[in-house]
Amino acid sequence: MESAAIGSAEAAGEAGPSDPTAGEGMTVRVEQFVFVVMTNRFDESVRFYRDGLGLELVEEWTEHGHGAVLSAGGHARVELIDADPSDGPTRMTFLGMQVGDIDGIHARLAAVGAEVRSEPTAKPWGGRGFVAFDPNGVAVNLYTAYDEAETSDA
Repeated sequence: MESAAIGSAEAAGEAGPSDPTAGEGMTVRVEQFVFVVMTNRFDESVRFYRDGLGLELVEEWTEHGHGAVLSAGGHARVELIDADPSDGPTRMTFLGMQVGDIDGIHARLAAVGAEVRSEPTAKPWGGRGFVAFDPNGVAVNLYTAYDEAETSDA
C-alpha cells in the first residue's frame, strides 16, 4: 500500500521510493547488520534470545564493558550490552551496520543533511565508526571491521 505522501512526491515529479533513479550509484554493502539492546537485565536478556528464541551465543566479552553477540546465522546479529543498573530502566536500542566505505557513507549522510554526531573515529577495540540519526531519531552506529592486531596496540 502506497502512502499519500509518497504518491504526492512522485506525482510532483520528485524522486520517490519506486523511482529507479533515486539514490543511483549510492548503494552501500552492509557487511553485518546488528540490532543493539542496552539492558540492565543482561542475564535475562541472554536467556530470552539464546534459550527462548534459539539464537546462538557467538561472542561474550568483559573488556571495554560487558556484552554478548547472538546470531541465527548469516550476517544479522543481536548484540546485548550490559548497562549499569543504577541508571534505572534502560530502553535504548539502536542499529549497527558494519560497512567498508565508512568515509564515503559519512560524506553522503552529511550531504543529505542527516544528523551526524562526529567524524569517523578510531575505537579502543579497533576499527573506526560514527553515529548518525535517522529522521525518526533512531541511532545508527556505522563502523568498520576491526582487526585483532589493531586492539593489541590500543
